[in-house]
Amino acid sequence: MSDEVIVVEPIIPVINVINQTPTVTVSAPGPQGPSGAASSVFYTHVQAVAASVWTVNHNLNGNPTAVVLDSAGTQCEGTFSYPTLNQMIITFSSAFTGTAYII
Repeated sequence: MSDEVIVVEPIIPVINVINQTPTVTVSAPGPQGPSGAASSVFYTHVQAVAASVWTVNHNLNGNPTAVVLDSAGTQCEGTFSYPTLNQMIITFSSAFTGTAYII
């Protein structure tokens, strides 16, 4: 049996960074793109009578989504269903008045 001991020390590289300035390249913005065509793919539904189920006849020929705000301006979450391409039903947990922005 040998009484020899081998010591292995880890090699830690040391990197000195002195007087290096980072380079930032700024390019000019590109030209303005053409304006889009006017569109009617937007509808505002005002629910004046408090209800937990809102029927929205939007006539957008599709299944849009909506952002709903109550009368105090607080965003509310509901469940959407689409009986037809031009109507959506929004169901909430409680009745309230407000506005649905259909997009």
